Amino acid sequence: MLEATSLQDIQRAWTAAIKKRFGIDVFKIALRIIPRNTSLFDLSRVAAFKSVLSKRLCENPALAPLLAQDPGMWSNLPNWRVVKNRMLAQGLSQQTWRWLARQRAGYVARVNWSQLSHLSWVNFHAALGRDMPISWVDKQTAALLGFGGLGTWLRRNHENLGNDAALNILRAVRLALQRREFMGKAEHQHELAQQEFPLIADWLLGSAASSTKRPVVISRHWTYDTLMARQAHWHLVEHDLDMGRPNVFWPEVLGMGSLGNNVDFIELNSLNALLSEAKKMHHCVPSYIDRCMAGDVCIFHLQIKGHAPQRGTLEFQRLGLNGWQISQLKGPCNAPVSSQLWSAAHLLLSRIH
Repeated sequence: MLEATSLQDIQRAWTAAIKKRFGIDVFKIALRIIPRNTSLFDLSRVAAFKSVLSKRLCENPALAPLLAQDPGMWSNLPNWRVVKNRMLAQGLSQQTWRWLARQRAGYVARVNWSQLSHLSWVNFHAALGRDMPISWVDKQTAALLGFGGLGTWLRRNHENLGNDAALNILRAVRLALQRREFMGKAEHQHELAQQEFPLIADWLLGSAASSTKRPVVISRHWTYDTLMARQAHWHLVEHDLDMGRPNVFWPEVLGMGSLGNNVDFIELNSLNALLSEAKKMHHCVPSYIDRCMAGDVCIFHLQIKGHAPQRGTLEFQRLGLNGWQISQLKGPCNAPVSSQLWSAAHLLLSRIH
């Protein structure tokens, strides 16, 4: 008979026993406050403070998951101000609290108490009256690896959130996350957060601190490619990385040559070569100079000549002592490349071995 009993039947019997032991009201309150992995100990604590918790949930049921962050305050919870003050002490802003109080319980349940200082800036669009889907807030929190410094700037300049610098930061992050979402694959998203997002953050912070008479204003017509082109211009020209800088070289692996069928390759083995490639292709290849000089990677410019010319920047990553593998191949503005360029990249890989 035990074999015929399904897991679902066991779960139903266990739930019925829990409801009978603690009561249906306590069971419902506990699931609102701790929707995931509710334990018997949690049920016991909810039962002990059932009266005060019920009153708070009647006032604002959506904020129930916030009560799970610190059960120690349940014994003295005359109103939501206690919870609010705890969150403000952790770095939440007044604007974000008002925004959070209007959200659904399903989202509030995903708030990480230890990341409230991050939440306080990624939700600044609430103070600016900007609409953004809830799911994008989660993606912003996940992308903070590349944008941590921007949070500090926004918190220190919270009184000037309507100026161009603050709007640039919010709009640039939104464009960056659009591209991150478009990439799909986790490894490509990680690459963006690790390699491109910090460059964008540097440019945004540099622009915010600049006293230029005609500051850059990111408009709704901008794309991620526009963003990358402007940050590349700032790093190459305004940040004194122009062609007048003394050149730096490192050993060639293959040099330059032809793969046949109008396909040529040129190895980028100097700082000026990386800078020139960045200006032609509008991406952040100069940021790889340290890895190139260390011999961890080698970078090539691939070009297919003809009526419809194609070009791309190819990176090989060292695999062991003598091996190499293709780590990335990008077109202008980091756009995807054609299958012909990928075939040429694999052909070049066979030569480098």
